[in-house]
Amino acid sequence: MNVRNRTHAYIGSRKRCGACPQKAQCTTGQYKYLAIHIHEPARQHARELARTPAFANFQRERKKVEALFAELKNQIGLRRLRLRRLKFVREQFFLAAAAQNIKRLVRFLSQGPKPPLPVTN
Repeated sequence: MNVRNRTHAYIGSRKRCGACPQKAQCTTGQYKYLAIHIHEPARQHARELARTPAFANFQRERKKVEALFAELKNQIGLRRLRLRRLKFVREQFFLAAAAQNIKRLVRFLSQGPKPPLPVTN
């Protein structure tokens, strides 16, 4: 086990790999070195989940929320907090979120009413 990069190392010897009929496909060296991360089953499970349609839908929903946080950081100035302690940080965040919601509400109301859809028989 390699503790530094958290992998299990497998090193095939000449004795093991030399007589293997698939050695030419596996490696061009004298022996095979294979490093497998200790959390490889969890990583593989995450890769499988990333290929599902539910994951793609979740990513689209997440993009909407992340855009609001980006607006708080970049346009409203919440990149750095001015206060300390969780109570005051929470208040500052809620005030910034309220300002953001008011701004979005003004933008929504200024669009005016949408024309009604035509009725077809």
